[in-house]
Amino acid sequence: MQWKPLDLAAFIAFFLATVFFLPPAAFLLLRLFQPALQVDSLSGVQQISIQAFMDLVLVGFILFLVKRIHGRPILLSLHFIPKGNWAVGRLIAGGVFLALTASAVSLFFPSPVDSPLEKLLTTTSSIVALAVFGIVFAPLLEEIIFRGFVFTVLADVEGPRVAVPVTALLFTAPHLIQLWGSWAAVVVIFVVGYVLTLVRHRTDSVIPSIIMHTTYNAMIFGFAALGSLVDRGQP
Repeated sequence: MQWKPLDLAAFIAFFLATVFFLPPAAFLLLRLFQPALQVDSLSGVQQISIQAFMDLVLVGFILFLVKRIHGRPILLSLHFIPKGNWAVGRLIAGGVFLALTASAVSLFFPSPVDSPLEKLLTTTSSIVALAVFGIVFAPLLEEIIFRGFVFTVLADVEGPRVAVPVTALLFTAPHLIQLWGSWAAVVVIFVVGYVLTLVRHRTDSVIPSIIMHTTYNAMIFGFAALGSLVDRGQP
């Protein structure tokens, strides 16, 4: 059984509803406990928690669509099973190479100091929360969403030639909020998404892209956290 355009349309509609309505709803919920809370005063931990909740909601919808609507096996449908021949060492090396390349690019095109991502890395708690989410949870959740589901559906509907770049573009979109103003970083994220999608396509499994994504994030967040701590230690 192949995915149909209606499945893609349902996900896009739910994705847009999640992006536009869930953050305001989460903010109103937080205000029940902090009446004086304002949007621009959300802590880094609160912002990261909202993002994590959004990803969980999207994964939940995908699982509902796969299991309840279509009655299909989850792991097989999302290609969350080992297929073909791939070496973990090469995937880790690939993630390290992507991170080093992204870091090198940032030396020539530094991010604005007031970018949303920089503002998140202002306290120890936000640095820890971002590192834990970015290394442990984000790669798994994002790969399920984009390479496990979106790419699979697009490949069934339009074919891999369209699915690879479109998936990379959709993967880049949610990162715009964090990287707003740093357009070189946005291009880097698109390239990273393109490479991860190619890995998913060529291995026919989402597991390799999870490994590479986790390695990439671990390196990037390690560099960012170290840089932030060094800056904070300067007089």
